Amino acid sequence: MSSAKIAAKAFTEFVVAANEEGQYQKFQSEEDEGYVVRSLRLVEQLFPDHALMLCNRSHPKLQYVSTNCADVLGYKASDFQMLTVFDFFNLIHPDDLKGVQQCFNFINDSEPYDPETHRFVLYYRFMDKTGVFINLRDEKLAIRNENGKYVYFTLFRKLSSDEKFFNVKLDIHRFVKGNIVKVYCYNPRQLDQIITPRQNDIIKLIILGFSNQEIADRLNLSINTIKNHKQLLFRRTKVRNSVELASYARDVAAEDFVR
Repeated sequence: MSSAKIAAKAFTEFVVAANEEGQYQKFQSEEDEGYVVRSLRLVEQLFPDHALMLCNRSHPKLQYVSTNCADVLGYKASDFQMLTVFDFFNLIHPDDLKGVQQCFNFINDSEPYDPETHRFVLYYRFMDKTGVFINLRDEKLAIRNENGKYVYFTLFRKLSSDEKFFNVKLDIHRFVKGNIVKVYCYNPRQLDQIITPRQNDIIKLIILGFSNQEIADRLNLSINTIKNHKQLLFRRTKVRNSVELASYARDVAAEDFVR
């Protein structure tokens, strides 16, 4: 089975509370098409810089993609609407597919979350209409009506040049006292991104602001060895310098580095 099919399968199993028809047992999908469309149009007004797509798994009888899809993803809404789940995952960067799969598996292996109080935000690279990979923010969320039924949808936004993208990750947000708070960050481990204990030691000293020579002295290594380790780390973590590597270690790789 291809990586895209495996990742797509993980998505179709998104949240273990779903039954065989794809409907959430505890969190039932809204079936009133009029209510669904009105809700989505309101969300479009609130998030004009996001492309919006109705979750076709939770609402299999209704398709909806916001008209600004072309501005955000480069695809006409009508073209994007025609993509199957497998087509969509085929547009994710091949190096990111395993991480995306792991993110969905992480959610599926956890207790079912109330879709009204929790939001899942994934970061990965996605091919736009021109064939260029863009850094994408993919947010899964829902609206609940007065009858307790839910409208499930996704918000897509292209990351700005100021927003750093290192690797695939999943942020879990939750409403706490009226505010949306990030409560967990999951960073899928991939074989080509594993950091050795020695490299971990080097990163800890980089975070503390030590120079190459100071790191070499503390670890009893040559300065050339330190430089070689750093170049390897730059390639593995997709950063350009020590400052970005330290930022990566603090904000992204919490599972790999000493907290």
